[in-house]
Amino acid sequence: MTTAIHYTSVKSASGREVFGLQVAVENWLTAYFRYGSSAQFSFLIGEAKEWEEVQEIASRVKCDLKRLVALDRRFVRENFPRFSTIARLNPDTQKLLWQRQMLPNTGFNFCGLAHAISGIEAGEVLEQYCLAPSEASDAIICPSHAVQSAVRSFWDLYGDYLQQRFGTKFICPVQLPIIPLGIDVEHFETMTTAPKRTEQRQKLGLGENDIVLLWVGRLSHAIKAHPLAMFQAAERAAEKTGAKVHLVMVGYFVPKEAEDQFKKLAQDFCSKAKVTFIASDDARFPDGLWAAGDIFFSLIDNMQESFGLTPIEAMAAGLPRVISDWDGYRDSVTHGEDGFLIPTTQPPPGNGRELSELLLSGREMYGGYLAKSALSVAVDQERAVEAIALLIKDKNKRKVIAEKARARVRTTYDWKQIIPAYEKLWQEMETKRRATKTAWASALPQAPDPFTMYASYPTAPLSETSKLSVVASPDVIKKIWSHDINVLGLDMMITPDDATKLISYVSTQGSVSIGDILRQFASSNPPQIWRTVAWLLKLSVFRIT
Repeated sequence: MTTAIHYTSVKSASGREVFGLQVAVENWLTAYFRYGSSAQFSFLIGEAKEWEEVQEIASRVKCDLKRLVALDRRFVRENFPRFSTIARLNPDTQKLLWQRQMLPNTGFNFCGLAHAISGIEAGEVLEQYCLAPSEASDAIICPSHAVQSAVRSFWDLYGDYLQQRFGTKFICPVQLPIIPLGIDVEHFETMTTAPKRTEQRQKLGLGENDIVLLWVGRLSHAIKAHPLAMFQAAERAAEKTGAKVHLVMVGYFVPKEAEDQFKKLAQDFCSKAKVTFIASDDARFPDGLWAAGDIFFSLIDNMQESFGLTPIEAMAAGLPRVISDWDGYRDSVTHGEDGFLIPTTQPPPGNGRELSELLLSGREMYGGYLAKSALSVAVDQERAVEAIALLIKDKNKRKVIAEKARARVRTTYDWKQIIPAYEKLWQEMETKRRATKTAWASALPQAPDPFTMYASYPTAPLSETSKLSVVASPDVIKKIWSHDINVLGLDMMITPDDATKLISYVSTQGSVSIGDILRQFASSNPPQIWRTVAWLLKLSVFRIT
């Protein structure tokens, strides 16, 4: 098995904002360098900054940079045949399924990784698996069952359209295995020691018996979670238990105006529970506030969410979790054993067309569409209050649940387990491809063979019966070839040595058909021979006799 990572940068232009996708990609690569079994790590690179990013990540984990190999992804025929699998750390195929058609033999498998799959852009990415020459040995790895179901739903809807349009049933052949994202469990255990807990809680001014409901993530009602349910549940839990409840929200506001909105909402709905906002880059807390928390609390309600890494981090931090029964969040919780799932609800299918039309018409940007969709997603606040109150009153229950979560995170979500699962999948994909390879003769319609699309442009095409003779002397040929403007396409022709042999062969024969040339140079690439012959005609080295 040989695998290459087709890498593109996911860093923001400013470099200041750190989004979930960037964290996920960097964490995956970090784990790949630590736990990958390959002697070499191959990357298909398009820009120098991408290679710098890869080397920087490898250096952080002290991976020997000599194990890293960079190949230019523009040179498909030269570099891609080396690999049985080409993987991307997002689902965008980047035309790879079409580029595969350029290669001889079986080519490679494509493996993508799904993240957030909402919005028009995500739909356009998933659409390509239906339109491009995808195969059953290709895969999109889904981090959760919810993402897997959502992708299948999209492909089913698209298949319905194709059936209506063309009268034939279509089922996308790409497989959707589930492998969750992982975390560095040992790192989180070092971040949540007793001394760190004491230090962090002192800096927050907390008493020994104060209860911290900890939120970690973006602070955005539009693209993460509407905070009202959490504010109300924290307040009700404080009233019900009489405990000093602190809802500590660690993250950054998106957009910046959300800060004022969140603080005003908290002020209006929380009097017994205290709400504190801590910036994710607060210098006082270089390890975050995982050690300070008592209960991880997150009532996600947004379609943008797909997996939820923070509930996994909370498991490693030893926190019992009260989280919404939503998308990939639910995968990490066995309700009542290692956390609590709070029921959610939304309108039945078929009642959101006007929302999708907001994007299609341009009336709303992506964030506006998500925010208005989330307003019709309800979280059962009463159940959240019950779970929080139970955990506040029963300290031993908190401890037992946290221990079960920590045990599960080691066996299920540690990168030590995740990276081998990827490598096992890639091996299975290679075996499947060898057995089920489909022969395609297609080319990307948006970038067709120019001599096919524009076949009507010339007076007539060359044919195998066309006869050629040499009409330029060696000195003239040398002079013609000395000008860059005449030789700028050599990478599309047979080699210069073979071109010289071709000219000598035609000169010796006096007059020879292109068919004879093709047979004489049978070891060469036929399209290259055709292009070379036409090029030499263009330069008046050859003439049709």
